[in-house]
Amino acid sequence: MAEILHVDPEAFERDWSGSFRERVSGGLGSLGETIRRIAERQDVSPSAGEIQQTIETRLTFTRSQLDACGPVLPALDALGDAGVRLAVVSDASEEAPLLWSSCALGSRIAVTVFSCREGFCKPDPRMYFRALAQLDLPAEQCAYVGDGGSHELTGAEAVGLEAFLFRFPEDHSGPDPRYNPDTNWKGVTLQSLGELLMVSRRPHRGRLCANGPGR
Repeated sequence: MAEILHVDPEAFERDWSGSFRERVSGGLGSLGETIRRIAERQDVSPSAGEIQQTIETRLTFTRSQLDACGPVLPALDALGDAGVRLAVVSDASEEAPLLWSSCALGSRIAVTVFSCREGFCKPDPRMYFRALAQLDLPAEQCAYVGDGGSHELTGAEAVGLEAFLFRFPEDHSGPDPRYNPDTNWKGVTLQSLGELLMVSRRPHRGRLCANGPGR
């Protein structure tokens, strides 16, 4: 993206990562507007063509993140077969909702709450309540699974959800990619999503899952 925009890559990465909260709350506008604003922080005014090319590059990257969730699809199918209704609650910028309907996750999880569309982020209680309303289920009949970013697990428990930690193995191989994580959370950690029905203390009808491609 920095190469297309003719900006310093390290400075662009710093401003892009540093704007996470702004991006996922929709505070920087559309994806094109976000790219333009961050480029302008480097004193660069990209052309319309450069912005469009950067959009396409960013969407290609985001699709790769969504496709990387392939290993969890069998577990999601098993949960669906067991009658569990699924929802995604994600701190995500515009890329995720733009691509959602065309990815494998989108075909399995129809209920979505994306922060960029709501105007607020986890652990704001409204994020969870929006998903519960769409599921038409009370919190006590639902579980929440996430990687612990954005204090989402403590936020989920605060609204009455049973929460579980799950992180992809590759998330442990380098620097912690999570934003504002629940580092002191002491709840149950799942080794696989398939464990959910076995370890839960409640008979669930719904499951809210996190981990959007919001980085």
